[in-house]
Amino acid sequence: MTNYLKGFYAAEFETARKKAHGVVLLQDGQIRGGDSTFAYIGSYTQEGLTVSGSVRGFRHANANHPDHVSVFGIDPVEVVFDGVAKDGYVSIEGVARETPSLSLRGLLTRIGD
Repeated sequence: MTNYLKGFYAAEFETARKKAHGVVLLQDGQIRGGDSTFAYIGSYTQEGLTVSGSVRGFRHANANHPDHVSVFGIDPVEVVFDGVAKDGYVSIEGVARETPSLSLRGLLTRIGD
């Protein structure tokens, strides 16, 4: 049932360190997206309203620029997440394998097909 989530989403991510915004495309179990500094590539599964998956964030620009750090303070990172999808939104919580004590919260808001 991964096709239910198919679409283009605005993404907001937050840890105790920082907030970030980007965009992601969810399609056929694949996650693709990014922002001005990081690319996001991963996969997801869905059962009913429950969503789970992993996404890797890696830098594509602004190397070593102090204003462009990830929400985890390091990169690259791989985030494992679980969440709920409903009414055009996907709310997730997860952790990066590289910083397991720092949790991530995210909200994806559908903006197109």
